Amino acid sequence: MAVQNPVREIASPLKSSSLPEPSLLPQRAMAMADAHRHLLFLAVGMLYLVSFNGQWRVERDSALYLSIGHNLAAGEGYTYQGQPHHLAFPGLPLLFAGLFRLFRTESVLPALIVMLLMGFAIMGLMYRLFLLHAGRPTAVLMTAGLGVTRVFHRYCFELLSDLPFLLGVMAFFCGYEAIFHRRRTDDDPLTDTPPDKTLGYARPHARARARWFDWIFLIGGFALAVAMRPAMWVLLAAIGLAVLWSLVAGAMRGKLNWGHLLIGLAVAAATLLFLWIDPRSNNSRSLPQYEDYFLHWRFAHLSEVFNEMVHQNVPELFKYGVLGKAMFGCSMVGFNYVAGAIVVGLSFWLLTVRPLWGIWALLTLAMLMVFKPLDRYVLPIVPLLIYGWWRFLCWLHDQLPARWGKYVVAGLFIGGACTNIARMSETIFEQRRVPFLAHYREGRYAAMTQVADLLRSQTPRSAIVLVQPKVGRIMTYLSRRWAMEPGMQGQIDPATQEVYLLTGPSWEESKPQSRIEPSAPPPSAPAWVKDHNYHLSSQIGREIQAPTDREAWRLFRVLP
Repeated sequence: MAVQNPVREIASPLKSSSLPEPSLLPQRAMAMADAHRHLLFLAVGMLYLVSFNGQWRVERDSALYLSIGHNLAAGEGYTYQGQPHHLAFPGLPLLFAGLFRLFRTESVLPALIVMLLMGFAIMGLMYRLFLLHAGRPTAVLMTAGLGVTRVFHRYCFELLSDLPFLLGVMAFFCGYEAIFHRRRTDDDPLTDTPPDKTLGYARPHARARARWFDWIFLIGGFALAVAMRPAMWVLLAAIGLAVLWSLVAGAMRGKLNWGHLLIGLAVAAATLLFLWIDPRSNNSRSLPQYEDYFLHWRFAHLSEVFNEMVHQNVPELFKYGVLGKAMFGCSMVGFNYVAGAIVVGLSFWLLTVRPLWGIWALLTLAMLMVFKPLDRYVLPIVPLLIYGWWRFLCWLHDQLPARWGKYVVAGLFIGGACTNIARMSETIFEQRRVPFLAHYREGRYAAMTQVADLLRSQTPRSAIVLVQPKVGRIMTYLSRRWAMEPGMQGQIDPATQEVYLLTGPSWEESKPQSRIEPSAPPPSAPAWVKDHNYHLSSQIGREIQAPTDREAWRLFRVLP
């Protein structure tokens, strides 16, 4: 009985895609996962609880979101450094503002707890999505697979918009699956109808009626995704193409699917509503910066975009293993091209499962080729890639000779899990080290809180502080001063403003800059002071230097 149930629940979706019924090894894996699901989920949950340390993983983008959220909570509007902000999508800053007000604290601990809860919620949505799509054993296995994926695990502890965006995407997919594709079967775990034990798999029935919360998932998930990241435009395009696909397929069968058309119109209306209330564009005739950059700058420099894509982005994805790291947890020297090809192949294969899934995956990969390729930008399609990988292993098992095919498939299955778990263990070890900032990013930010305390104690609230590259956003949030990096000096005038200079260790870029960016970097803060014939006061306060800093942090007043 333990093996019979998974056979029924996985055979039907596999048959729908003309794939052979899975053989003994996949059945056993699913049966074992299903039989021990409570223990499996408990083990995954413990991995995440052990990883939680309540410490901010200092990062420039999250510092920007936190600064805007703090300003919103303080009644200063959607601003950054006293100016209306037109870059960061409003979803995460609004969330942080609500948490700052609700808990009446400037601590990031509530935000970190919410992020962890979002991670658990995404795993719950993963379970429901594949419970609807393929049955409980598959849902258990896929949920555990997502839980032990390094890229997903890592961003459950980052204050970035990637995880909330994934939450919205997964909620939308759950609603979409339940409303448009869920079919009642004889052994449907959501009904009381007993299974027909004479069948090798469950008999499909008419489409099951959607539950009330499925509509909340569909509408609320899309709204959440739209508010979080510029990748919402890719999601919008994927939904539009999927609706068109459905309409064309329905027209060829002589039956138009009005439900898909209505969803397409609702999504378009929700997008227009977001554009209308988007705080980035309020009281401004210009487009927000992301959209302006795409429509004006990228389109005006197509040759440079193509050159960047061919010589930088595509090699990053395949040669240097961005796709491999997102899927398998690490860069595999000598096999990065193979891992990248697998990810692309799985994305195409998803078209045969659900056109929306495949279109979403392929458009996301296309976006990475055109824009900046980072493993965290692959995160929104990782849950679907995990399912595609499992389906591929089931197919491969049935194509190989039974004598040794099971060993190949078992090796691929276990190997993919082990590489991710090994990298997860690195994050867990890093999270548990004390003091945390002395070890995070090789101690780069170890002195940051002390430097922020120095600025708060030695400079007025209205101070402008010139800093080194990669420091501005972080120091702006920590010190509540306007910390400006090279190229941001604008119309600063030490004769009418209180301007300070913070010198300290500089950090080299680990990756080449975009080829579209200006080749000549802006002058450093000390060089800018020298170029304008300004003078520096004697050092203010004490110098600060962590053991990992190559030079000390020092504060000076800039004098005309």
